[in-house]
Amino acid sequence: MLETRVREVVASVFGVAPDELPERLDPDTLPGWTSLRQIQLMMALENAFGIEIDPNLLPALASGPAIVRFLEETLAVPDGTSR
Repeated sequence: MLETRVREVVASVFGVAPDELPERLDPDTLPGWTSLRQIQLMMALENAFGIEIDPNLLPALASGPAIVRFLEETLAVPDGTSR
């Protein structure tokens, strides 16, 4: 599932196990979510999903649900599966 893959990437960037992440992923719930970490996360998502993220979209992609929606649209898989 796409959300699981996103959580795995987030966990990798933040240096924690996926099961240690809070249920809601955003700067308010995940300690260490800084602007630099946001950029690192976007780069990791680009590598993991084989996509390129427009830097202008970074502010809009500051939560787990926003990232999942973006990936669903970008990968054109509305059911949440990955290509």
